[in-house]
Amino acid sequence: MAALIKGSHPHPTHEKEAEVNALRRVYSSFKRNHSPRTTTLLLTEALVGVSCVASSLEILCSARRKAPESAILQWPLVRLGLPAGPAWLTRVLDVTSGAGRDECMEVTRLAAAATLLVAGRDSRARTLALASLTATSALRHRRYGFQSDGSEQLLFQIQLASATARLGGENTRIADACLWYISLQSALAYAVAGYSKLAGAHWRSGEALPGILRTETYGSDTAFRWAIGHPRAARLASHATTAGECLFPLIFFVGKGKAAPLFLLPAGVFHLTNSGAMGLGRFFWAFAASYPALLYTTQKRASKVEIREH
Repeated sequence: MAALIKGSHPHPTHEKEAEVNALRRVYSSFKRNHSPRTTTLLLTEALVGVSCVASSLEILCSARRKAPESAILQWPLVRLGLPAGPAWLTRVLDVTSGAGRDECMEVTRLAAAATLLVAGRDSRARTLALASLTATSALRHRRYGFQSDGSEQLLFQIQLASATARLGGENTRIADACLWYISLQSALAYAVAGYSKLAGAHWRSGEALPGILRTETYGSDTAFRWAIGHPRAARLASHATTAGECLFPLIFFVGKGKAAPLFLLPAGVFHLTNSGAMGLGRFFWAFAASYPALLYTTQKRASKVEIREH
């Protein structure tokens, strides 16, 4: 900088060395300031943000092209079927639900989700964003309870745990407990999905997959025709899905936890395939948001096992 002020030109070699040194300082700073725990939390929050952005945009876009049959989702009618609950909660829903207010809720959620993607390491902004997403997700579940799916339920658990970790400040035990909570919730979600399929005769026979692919909500004409044209492959895919979900909790035990990537890679490919075939894009992001915690906790377990053995 001094050479430039004096009007001279730095030597190319010196300039290159300065750039390399600057990159080294940035890399060293990143390593110093980002422990594996912190990196895991940041990645989890970023994936939560992507998932919530996708969810809110989907809802806002669908709200602009309401069909006549969507009247069943209007607040005055939904309110009549609410289960018994605290009066204050119903009053909150009255304030936040209805024509125009549902869209305002999603815009608020969209802003909070975007904050997780652009806030850097601003802890206060991230804590506020996560708390907002957690609270509004709880309200949405009450508002659209019969419409919620597995991805939204898992995402809520991840939001809640991430917000708790942020509120815990620098307490590493709280952060680790929250990451373990996310990991166990994810493993439980896969296992429940797998064993519920195992209990169904149509899944065991391989008939369920073509049946789902022909529905309007989760169907795909291309995927359905493939399943009908290749019944053995469709049956194998059905059985592989069920087995993979049932065995997913072994991620903590196979190879003492070191084999976690071998579980997460096919699981991620499975969700990506569903995104294309069934339009379940939110499932991918919601479950992917639990993967950093799964990698972190399985690595921690592997390290502890090795220490005990030696």
